[in-house]
Amino acid sequence: MSQLSTYFPLKNKVALITGAARGMALQIACALSAAGARLAILDELEREGRIITGLLNDGQAKAKFWRLDVSDGNAVQRVIAAVEAHFGRIDILVNSAGVDADNPSAQGLPLRQWERAMQLNVKGSILCSKHVLAAMERAGGGSIVNVLSLCNMDDERQEAADHVAKTALRMANLNAMRYAARNVRINSIHPSLVRPPALAVAMRERGDLPQVLSDRAELQMLGRSGSATDVAAAILYLVSDASRFVSGNELVIDAGYGR
Repeated sequence: MSQLSTYFPLKNKVALITGAARGMALQIACALSAAGARLAILDELEREGRIITGLLNDGQAKAKFWRLDVSDGNAVQRVIAAVEAHFGRIDILVNSAGVDADNPSAQGLPLRQWERAMQLNVKGSILCSKHVLAAMERAGGGSIVNVLSLCNMDDERQEAADHVAKTALRMANLNAMRYAARNVRINSIHPSLVRPPALAVAMRERGDLPQVLSDRAELQMLGRSGSATDVAAAILYLVSDASRFVSGNELVIDAGYGR
């Protein structure tokens, strides 16, 4: 990742990353930090978040943790204001917080689990985008990236709550034209075969994770599964000046799966 950072430097940039205490978002945080960005690590997992922040700092004040439930509008507004006050600006927002609702049927999913998926996966990203806009304008512009998936772009059976939530967030890209007038770009990424820890654990408990990964890898042109580092590299491109003319884009990261 350090080599990538030489192509897409983020020096003097401040990045706000939700759900960054573990999983794919943690790799994104590491990539942006290596590229020179200062980081606001936002997550409900306080212990993990503070540990990661300490590792990223490495004796320097490059990152700071804030505990946040992204579905709480008042908390989102308060924390984003605190981030701007601490770092002096906000240039980047990566909406990566969310949960997997591991059930392909809407009828088979408990209502509470469905509502939680909507709150975190949809409402949380919308709230963070809404409240970060003014700070980005004060910084002279910015980049927002929504981390989605392929579940709403292919024709397989997918988890119903995930499908609806990610489809709803695709609509956020329609705001790209309005954001452009404020020099704020908004894009989304759609990775395949890169799953958050919660879903991986559930699949392992059913005993089918290795087989699923093997079966799907065979369908990809590159013949292998993706990694969180592959996703982080794409994020690094979208938040850097290398993509300064890219907005409203849906970047699919799937090694040709289903093509």
